[in-house]
Amino acid sequence: IATPKNYRLGPGDEVVIDIWGASEDRIRQTISPEGSIMISQIGPVYLNGLTIADANERVKDLFAQKYAGVEEEETDVALSLGQIRTIQVNVMGDVAIPGTYRLSPFSNVFHALYRAGGISNIGSMRNIQLVRDGRIISDVDIYDFLFEGKEADNVRLMEGDVIIVPPYNELVLIQGNVKRPMYYEIKKGETLGDVLKYSGGFTGDAYVDKVNVSRQENNENKLYN
Repeated sequence: IATPKNYRLGPGDEVVIDIWGASEDRIRQTISPEGSIMISQIGPVYLNGLTIADANERVKDLFAQKYAGVEEEETDVALSLGQIRTIQVNVMGDVAIPGTYRLSPFSNVFHALYRAGGISNIGSMRNIQLVRDGRIISDVDIYDFLFEGKEADNVRLMEGDVIIVPPYNELVLIQGNVKRPMYYEIKKGETLGDVLKYSGGFTGDAYVDKVNVSRQENNENKLYN
């Protein structure tokens, strides 16, 4: 796939530098663990953490010292991504197969959950935490994606990220004449209307003037209409 604009280079990525025009050359280098590539007559060029666009500008400025015509635009320099590295992430908590996985650097939280076999029966789908450098940088709610197509919190992963799937907090079972009768996980403050929305709403033959809610409190089972 095309390299995402916000993808940042890192150790293990291969970069391809094409030079054409008054001078022509092609250079393939893999970024070292220190974050740089070595170019003849220029020396080490630090690229770690740069986007492709930023890395291209840095290389172009440095190549102006080596190749005639770069500053006068008689020679063009373009940097692209060759072979990509893999990143190591940890998926912990209530997933089918918790552990450490090596993924493409283009992967997001959903990809990691898929590799871990998905969320277990007691895992939360609404409070998945992405931890980076000891800080929670995103709380992923899969319902936002399933029901509204939102992917704002489904961020791209980086080396060393930890994904934690805690147990669910509250479940509600909706039965009867709705389109998707099943258990739904709810967040604090959500209402009966939210659960009806998740279930797809009433079927055509539903009697909508009366809805029964059964709630267990201590040793009692309370009924509400």
